[in-house]
Amino acid sequence: MGKYFGTDGVRGPANGKLNAHLAYKIGRFIGQYPNGKKTKILIGRDTRISGPMLAAALASGITSSGGEVYIIDVTPTPAISYLVGKHGFDFGVMISASHNPFYDNGIKIFAPNGEKLSSEIELEIEKYIDSPVDDLPLASNNKIGQLILSNKLLDDYLDFLVSKAHCDLPKMRIAIDCANGSAAATAKQLFIDRLHLNADLFNDNYNGININDNCGSTHLKFLKEKVLEGQYNLGIAFDGDADRCLFVDKFGNTIDGDQVMYLNALNMKKHGLLTNDTIVLTVMSNLGLKKALAVNGLKFEEVTVGDKYVQACLKEKTLSLGGEQSGHIIFYSDLNTGDGQLTAIHLLNVLADEKKTIKELTKDLKILPQTLKNIVVSNKEAIMEHQGLRDYIKEQEDALNGNGRILVRSSGTEQLIRVMVEASNYQLCDEITNRIVSYINDISY
Repeated sequence: MGKYFGTDGVRGPANGKLNAHLAYKIGRFIGQYPNGKKTKILIGRDTRISGPMLAAALASGITSSGGEVYIIDVTPTPAISYLVGKHGFDFGVMISASHNPFYDNGIKIFAPNGEKLSSEIELEIEKYIDSPVDDLPLASNNKIGQLILSNKLLDDYLDFLVSKAHCDLPKMRIAIDCANGSAAATAKQLFIDRLHLNADLFNDNYNGININDNCGSTHLKFLKEKVLEGQYNLGIAFDGDADRCLFVDKFGNTIDGDQVMYLNALNMKKHGLLTNDTIVLTVMSNLGLKKALAVNGLKFEEVTVGDKYVQACLKEKTLSLGGEQSGHIIFYSDLNTGDGQLTAIHLLNVLADEKKTIKELTKDLKILPQTLKNIVVSNKEAIMEHQGLRDYIKEQEDALNGNGRILVRSSGTEQLIRVMVEASNYQLCDEITNRIVSYINDISY
């Protein structure tokens, strides 16, 4: 990771680490990259209160360098990725901090092919930001770039999503949690107006500060209660920028990314659509998923946590499906980034095609009990390099005798240490997790 760019672009507290000056400098650079080229750049944002401020600063930087800005109001992150490729933009920029609280924000840049920006270009941007001299020329006279409001471009993205749906989606009652985020701008048009699903929307009335606030895919308690109270057949929960989603079945059980990949992998194999009968997982994926894939004659590639690593593996190995337990799923034959709404459509396609319930379709998938805890720390790098912690983790894992595993890692976007434990039962998971959390807290001070 660089000084400003992490695993998912620039991210931090709005008007803290991420302020208008930084956004302006990023805009100045990409507005003329490479070699003074007049660029055409698409900008979108989620619902955070700081989004318009950062979009304005970014657009000012781009246009002052001579670049042309096409700006969409509230939009999902994958819409920017899709539209950049479809309409030949030089860059796409999404202003969002995904599942983070409203006071954080981020700047994620997409290359012309819709993929995330290369680390090499990110490094060039960082060098420019830190340079004491701004040697990039300012555009003048009729060379100054223009800003064009382009909300109608969202229709192209919605057309793309609709084209991926079967004509006979299952007739079921669905509860959709928009997380007071980007999905609130598209979910009604997509699922109700265009796909004619019997769906009710929740948390679709954003105010700039309620994004991800006890709602969405990182806070499933709300949706579980709604599904049970309203006797819905299915619940769908998006995160703040709608690039991931999780599900809740009619019994209130969580259907996570591992289960979604399992359902889609089997269905894609049946129709000859799963390249090399292989999917891409991360180290967070449950051991039970890996065993179930093997039983069904499927293979997997395993990468480190982060959808950018999933995408890179899919591209390198020319595979068609991959994702994360958190709900970032990439259907690479459709789109080269994770898309929560596309994931929802694919799951509905599977249910329509198989004519079975999720419970019936996952009866052979035995998920190992797993706990995950996040610990706020002041220096995640120092914690991860602590030899005593490494030794303690090994000691705890050895005690499992191969009947589970422990994964301790730092967040790529926040000052957090994440502790994941899999074991034969939840009590043992909790005991081991609490011991490791206690150890980390002791060495943090």
